[in-house]
Amino acid sequence: MTIHAIKAAEEKSYVDKVFNSLKGGEGRFGWSYVETADLRKLRERIKHHGWDSLTQEEQDCYNGQDFLLGLKDGDYVVYINVPEWGQCTLARVTGEYEWRYEDNDFNHRFPVDHASIHTFYRNGDIVPAALRARLKLQSRKWTIYVEREFEMLLESLRKGIVSKTSTPESNLAELLQEIRPQYSEITKKIYHTHPGKDLETFVQRIFAKVPGVKKVTRQEGRADHGADLLVELEFGEIPGLVQTLVVQVKSWTGEMADASAVDDIERAFDYHSDAKMGLIVSTADSASKTFHQKMERLQKEKEKPVSLLIGDDLAAFFLRYGGDLLY
Repeated sequence: MTIHAIKAAEEKSYVDKVFNSLKGGEGRFGWSYVETADLRKLRERIKHHGWDSLTQEEQDCYNGQDFLLGLKDGDYVVYINVPEWGQCTLARVTGEYEWRYEDNDFNHRFPVDHASIHTFYRNGDIVPAALRARLKLQSRKWTIYVEREFEMLLESLRKGIVSKTSTPESNLAELLQEIRPQYSEITKKIYHTHPGKDLETFVQRIFAKVPGVKKVTRQEGRADHGADLLVELEFGEIPGLVQTLVVQVKSWTGEMADASAVDDIERAFDYHSDAKMGLIVSTADSASKTFHQKMERLQKEKEKPVSLLIGDDLAAFFLRYGGDLLY
């Protein structure tokens, strides 16, 4: 048995589509927006004609999605933040990967046992701690290796046991579900009160309060070489080990389709060769698919992690580390 964790789509309409499809006995996965993205056929083309025989769109739809070709009867999928934030929905896979192009995305498919579907709060008290840690967002898809803890959760769900509302974990999960919709409003207020360069100063002040951060330097003008901020943070258990994070800050609203921030991070990596990581911070609600694709390509080329702190996540970052700036 292999347990696959799958991150929810950014758009609520896609989340609902995936959830409703599960209840109908079919699991679905995105990055399947071109008619020729059948993973089985793409695999054969790669085998006989090489990777370069695929178009750029076909490469994007295959890269990172090929795990679907290994799905087999008895595996499990766990959709994170489906149907709502803070919730997870699991299902048992009953067959191999299938392809049916009907929509503009989420055309990768596989059969599931609709009777095996369970929805639970990922921070609920019936979720073992080791499993709870593995249910935190990591990427588009990752594997959960704590099978014993997963079986414990399944047993509780089969018995109809639900999280007790009086426990701290379940109470916090419900509270988060209630206040999470307000996060987007907080980010919008940040956008209006800290326009342009003011946002860089704002983010700098928050980073200065993050545990482990030793120094935050703001770069200005043409001399920034793609990095608005240089964050030096201590890592590991040995004092004095410090690594550099290059940060690009973008004041934006709505969907961020302009991927120039990714180019900035690339310039910062080239200039600050000692930088180990990159981060793009934006007040935008979301980033386009093209933006994410470009960011992933940069990570592979530079072999360095690049993260995106955007929308609701920016509000959460502010509340966690910079909330006392309001007092």
